[in-house]
Parts: sequence; C-alpha cells; structure tokens
Amino acid sequence: MDYTMLKRRNNILTAVFSLLISIVNSQLAAYYSSTNFNTPNNQPYIDCNITFIGKSLASNKSNNGYQQAVQITQTIYKDTNLIKANKYALKGPVFNDTLKQPNFIDYQRYNLSNGNYKIVTEIKDLNLPKPKITSIVEQVSIRYQPQQINMSGIQLLDSYKKTTQNSILTKSGYDLIPYSINYFPETQNSISFYSEIYKTDSILGMNKNFIITYFIENNFNFQKIEGFGGFKKQVTSAVNPILTKLDISNLKSGNYNLVIEVRDETNKIHAQQKIFFTRLNKKADVAAAYEWQNKKTIVDFFGSCDNGDTLKMFTECLWPIANNLDKERVITAANSKDKELMKKYIIDFWERYAADTANPLKLWSNYYRDVQNVMKLFKCGKQPGYYTERGRVYLQYGAPNQRSQQFAEQNTFPYEIWQYYRLNDRATGAFFSNKKFVFVNKQLADDCYNLVHSDVRGEIFNDRWKFELTRRNNNGIANPDNTTPGGTESNHFDDIYSNPR
Repeated sequence: MDYTMLKRRNNILTAVFSLLISIVNSQLAAYYSSTNFNTPNNQPYIDCNITFIGKSLASNKSNNGYQQAVQITQTIYKDTNLIKANKYALKGPVFNDTLKQPNFIDYQRYNLSNGNYKIVTEIKDLNLPKPKITSIVEQVSIRYQPQQINMSGIQLLDSYKKTTQNSILTKSGYDLIPYSINYFPETQNSISFYSEIYKTDSILGMNKNFIITYFIENNFNFQKIEGFGGFKKQVTSAVNPILTKLDISNLKSGNYNLVIEVRDETNKIHAQQKIFFTRLNKKADVAAAYEWQNKKTIVDFFGSCDNGDTLKMFTECLWPIANNLDKERVITAANSKDKELMKKYIIDFWERYAADTANPLKLWSNYYRDVQNVMKLFKCGKQPGYYTERGRVYLQYGAPNQRSQQFAEQNTFPYEIWQYYRLNDRATGAFFSNKKFVFVNKQLADDCYNLVHSDVRGEIFNDRWKFELTRRNNNGIANPDNTTPGGTESNHFDDIYSNPR
C-alpha cells in the first residue's frame, strides 16, 4: 500500500476511544478511524486517519503521470461550541498505470482535553467537476481519570517497523501504519494492534510486575474464543505500550471484539479496552461445517452444546423463520435461561421444519451460515443482526437478487432497495415473484435501517415511502394522493425502485 501524508503536526496528544467508520458512495471510497491517546503530563489527543481507495477517485494528468486529489474539512465541537477547524487539500502519489491507482492516507492529530466532542469530516474529490461532499460525524468522549490506571484506544495496524526518523506516525520507537477499517477478509491472516497503558507506576507501585492480556471474544455473547490470545509481562511505568500481532487464520467468520486487559500480580483487572471487528473466513467456516456433519443427528449436535449463551443465541436466531406460535415459544425458551429447555425446543423446531423430506442438521447448518452473514452485515448498535429489520428480511426470504445502496444522495437519508426475482417465505412456505423492500437509516450513527415499504403480502405497505427517505421534506405531504415529495426531481429512488441494480 502506498501512502502520502499531508498536514503533519507534531503536537503531543491522547485517547481512551477508538472508532472505525467506512465511507463509501458512488464517487468516493475511503475508510476513517480515530484513536485517543494520553501523555504522562495528562495532555490528551486524538489521531484521525483516512485511507483513500485510489480506484474510487478521479485522476488528473500531471507532468510525471497521473495524480488524485481530495479536499478535507474537519471541524471539532465541544458540546455545541466550535473549538477547532481544519480545511486542506491532499494529493495522492503520482502513478503511471491507470489500472493500478495506489491507495493513500491522511493523518491528523488534535489536542483535546477531557470532555464530549463531535468531529465532523467532509471530503470531496477535487478532480470531479461537480463532486458530492461525503460527510461523517463522530461522537467522542474522553475521560482520563488521574487516580486510576487508564488505557488509550486500540489502534489497528496495517503494518509497523522500527523508526529511523521520527514522524507523526512514530510511537514507542515504531512507525505505525494504521489499518483504517474493522473488517478482516480472507486475505488477512493476522490482526496487528497498538495501545498504551498509563500510570501503572503510581497505582501499582514502582518497579512492580504486571500482566497485559489480550484475546478475542464473541461480540454477541462476549464469550472468550479459545486459542486466540496471549499475554505480555511488563514492569510498571508512566506509559506502558503494547504492540503485537495475533494470528486469526483459523478464526471463523463472525463479529468479534479484540480485548486488552491490565492485571496486577494478584490477577485483579485494573483496566480493559476493546475494539469491534468483523472477520470473513470461508475456509474456517467450511471446516466447521464438516465438523457439524460428523455429528450423526441434530440431537447429537445440540445435545453436546452446553453453553447457555450460545444456546440462547441459537434459539433467538430462529425468530425470523418462526410462525406466530413458534415466535412465542422462541421468546419463552430464550428468556428461560434453561439449557435443557432450549435444547429441546431447538431440536423440536428443526425436526418439525425438516419434516420427512430433509436432514434437520443440514438445514440448521445452512441456515446458520446465513445467520453469520446477517450478524456481520446488519448489526444495529448492540442489537444482533437477526433482530434488525434487514437481518430479519434476509433470513426470512433469503439474500436479495439486487441490493441497491444509496449513502449520500442529496437531501436524503441513506437507504437501500432490495429486489427479489422469486422468494420463498421460510416462515410460511409461501412463494412470491418480483418483490421489493425499501429500508431507510434515519439514525446515521448507528447504521440502523428500518423497513418502510414492501409489496410482499404481510409486510408493511406504504405507497408514500418516498417521504420517509427525504430529510424533513414534507412538500406535498398534505395531499393524500401525492406519493412523491416536491423538489426531489434529481433524486434516484424512482429509477432505482423501478430498475434495481
């Protein structure tokens, strides 16, 4: 990966929070992340970085080849007061092969004391005649407590190497290249990360030994995943860094947290930090599927499962494909926390679902692959993917044939339109042809999409769904026969609905 830096600053700054946000629209693709750090003198700061995907940007001819350029505006508010503003242009590296546009990165650093902040970042492609502005709003809370051990955020890394010349990328004698997305595909077989621990010397005592443990946990039930972790022994200091790499080549697809804990000699936990990430690993999933198939019956498989949280998840995820009577039974079994009751219900459900025509365990295995996809793609805040509206539709009707996503259309909330050429309702067994679903995200920070219209029988039907997509546009809403807000002639939702792509 090629990188170009602009607007480097050498201020001393800090963190107890890390956020990863993907910015994608039809013109520009980039990944944003931020991590807060602290100093021994209690001078907090935040490092913000954006990785730009070269192939998503327009190029301009230069003397030595081609080059890309973006304009970035960052404004920071404390409560409602503007405290910092930064507007600048960033040029990518020069290249000659237009089929191999290099990615590049921007890195900024800002001093921020304890408090609550809103960071607004706006980006536009300077090589487009009428570029759209891509915006992102990040809420940051910095809480550095002087009378306890604190940790910085966790910074995910693309790579790191020993420093030869100090720069804004330098920490603890290493140059740290950020990995600005919390998604790890099959091509990534390790997760590298950096974090800092503060004031262990004043809290635990000078020259005391302590342990930093790190591991991966399931994001759904917070259960530790065995075989993915390690520890480091350190001696107390004003600042204790941890820089390491964790092998995830055998980690199955799913949503996880990387967790770091600080423990004293008595194994007491003094501080903890975690960061969310998603893993896609089809090879490990196939291996797990073979392991399932080695169980002869569904009774053998679920009978050997003895983890209450896992059984609760296995029960709850049946909600999207359950009929009305089974929905009540799902709630009863999941809320009971009775492992035997949940096992019996799950086994009974899949045996009834398979009837005499299919293998219940194979049906479960196929369905659970969809559940894993849903938990990766459609999580909403702390709500698991199968309880979200997109996740429910995906599990009940299957993956759509066409999924059109719009993130930055003018005066419009982010929305999605799904089309099915032919769908099978897993809850009722009914079949439908040429059906559509419209979802809208009015809570931009949480990535929570609500279903506002569908032409499938039994789903919400709203022939005025376009009013739900437009931001506070009530132009024409008083006329009950009007289905399209006024002033939306340049919007694309009519075309996308009629011709999904």
